[in-house]
Amino acid sequence: MKSWIQVILILATAGVTGASAQNARLAGATDVARYLAGLPVSAGSPLESFTHDPQWIAHSNAMNSSFAKLEQRQLENIRTWREANLLPDIQSSRVCLYLFAGPDFLYANAFYPDAPAYVLQGLETIESMPDLLTLPLPALNSTLQNIEISLNSALNYTYFETKDMREDFSRSQLKGVLPILFVFIARSGMDIEKLDYVSLNSSGAVLDGPRGSVRGVRILLWDSRVRAEKSLYYFTADLSDGAVRGNPALLRFCQNLGPTNSFLKSASYLMHQDSFSVVRSLLLNVSASILQDDSGIPVRYLTSDRWTLRFFGTYAGPIALFKNFYQTDLNQDYAASSPKPLTFGFGYQITRRSSALILAVRRR
Repeated sequence: MKSWIQVILILATAGVTGASAQNARLAGATDVARYLAGLPVSAGSPLESFTHDPQWIAHSNAMNSSFAKLEQRQLENIRTWREANLLPDIQSSRVCLYLFAGPDFLYANAFYPDAPAYVLQGLETIESMPDLLTLPLPALNSTLQNIEISLNSALNYTYFETKDMREDFSRSQLKGVLPILFVFIARSGMDIEKLDYVSLNSSGAVLDGPRGSVRGVRILLWDSRVRAEKSLYYFTADLSDGAVRGNPALLRFCQNLGPTNSFLKSASYLMHQDSFSVVRSLLLNVSASILQDDSGIPVRYLTSDRWTLRFFGTYAGPIALFKNFYQTDLNQDYAASSPKPLTFGFGYQITRRSSALILAVRRR
């Protein structure tokens, strides 16, 4: 059975041969992403007529408004902060490893736009989606509405809620994380050159198709800003100790990446618990740097003999849902270090006045 992208691309390239067909195929996947993101598709795309529908126009207006607000409130401030505070301390050309991410490519790219590859993991699944051209208009309109609902917390509160994601992703005919990944890719200004459904074997090697024990997707991107190809991996995996001991494929894949720039945001304080000690140890071993809020790795594991720590923003403690994970030592670190304020919200605390950001750089 052909994937939804393959079907669309075949329709898009009918009557085109050779190099022109290659270009048309590449444009097709990008147009799917742009359509879902509320952005104009390329002239002549089979999706172009769909963008004249009043519901899509309303979707486009809503997405443009939401992303414009996000750009002003968050993304442009993140880029400014990154230039001043992150770039001087890290090697920006390393792989960005973002566990507990869900489909949050948007923030990974905002903090690490120079990364050659991004590795994201979540509990949410990769699902094959139907050909958009065969969906009745009410189903398409419902899909666009569900994308807006799914993105609400991510755009307004900087994080996804796992329970809400599962419900949102199951409501429409476009299920799983691919629609949201596509939206973030398009809104990050990137083109999709190729998409492969992949899996990992027990050694962490990437296999074509679902033969391995951990399933995911590999997307080859073109970033016109730096005129370079990039890879985006997303894997569906449970990272609790019992799960990764029984199925270590993703951990072994991560161990083969070389030193990474690791990123953690709104990670549910899972690595504060003994039941996530294996993945915590993995990150402490493979990371050249770790950028996180207080919900990532507890600061007591980032010891001064191995890590140089810098603190930004304000440590206000966890929100009420996670009140048991207050870190007295982190509060003392903030009190002693006079950290620079943040100009953007980060993690569960949402507002810049109550958000904490911690940069740990491995000592040489």
